[in-house]
Amino acid sequence: MNGLISVIVPVYNTEKYLRKCIESILSQSYKNIELLLINDGSTDSSAEICREYLNKDKRCYYFEKENGGLSDARNYGIERATGEYITFIDSDDFLMDQALEKLHATALLGESDIVVGGFCYFDSPHFYIFDRTVFGALPITIVEKEFAINQMDELTDAPFLCYSTAWGKLYKSSLFKGTRYPLGKYAEDQFITWKLYLASEKIAVCNHTIYAYRKNSEGLTLNFNLSHLDYIDALEERIEATKDIEGIDIEKTYKMYEYILNRRVGELEYYGYEKDYMSFEVFNKAVDEYIDYYNNKRIQSKTKWMPPVQYRITSTCIN
Repeated sequence: MNGLISVIVPVYNTEKYLRKCIESILSQSYKNIELLLINDGSTDSSAEICREYLNKDKRCYYFEKENGGLSDARNYGIERATGEYITFIDSDDFLMDQALEKLHATALLGESDIVVGGFCYFDSPHFYIFDRTVFGALPITIVEKEFAINQMDELTDAPFLCYSTAWGKLYKSSLFKGTRYPLGKYAEDQFITWKLYLASEKIAVCNHTIYAYRKNSEGLTLNFNLSHLDYIDALEERIEATKDIEGIDIEKTYKMYEYILNRRVGELEYYGYEKDYMSFEVFNKAVDEYIDYYNNKRIQSKTKWMPPVQYRITSTCIN
């Protein structure tokens, strides 16, 4: 194989950060790349910035499409990628020096289908680097797919984001045959990342800081809306698909499920969705019914399996 890495960057109204993102990619020590800039209907100067780089570097490819959301833009890039490998970068983030070289070397040394890279937070002008022990003392670690999926349910930022998100990883492009990100969904990574882990033969962890994740107050993940409830659907889908796989810590997934459920209910209250109800008492009743439905009915009706409360009771009795 040729070792070509397809770098897919969905772009939507990120003129403030876009140049930093693109330059961090084109300046990588690993040169065998194609950069696919997918303009998802931006209304600012992002299009002009992308076109600038078309004339500067022949490895750049620029596409314009109607706004369809992050998943649609990623899928658009996947369908046009020609590399042996694929990596995703959000257009307000950027790569650290030698990131692609380290990811590719890890893929070769580990003979891996997926490489999970470390990340740091960036809040200009400061970098927030995690302690070395968070990502492992050795440069490369080989992990089981079940371990990778279990890490998606960690309640601490470093392992959760490392293993859950689309970015910060190197994928064999063949993994995306028949697999695409769901359209119109919040937390789209949560619907797909675990499926890619299951489809892989070997997963390696590159214990270096590969990716700079910008703490952007304008970002989608920091502004609540009702689409954030999609995360609950993603967890339900994963529970149904992985509940019988040996090595999957399904009780840990249920703890994440309960945490997300409680967090979303709190956000509904904090952001004033109770105003849609005749009184605060009516809203509280609706919230109680909502929690009861998710804890005691929904999983059972959708999967013909035990709901969370019953599962926890049964697990306690067995232990």
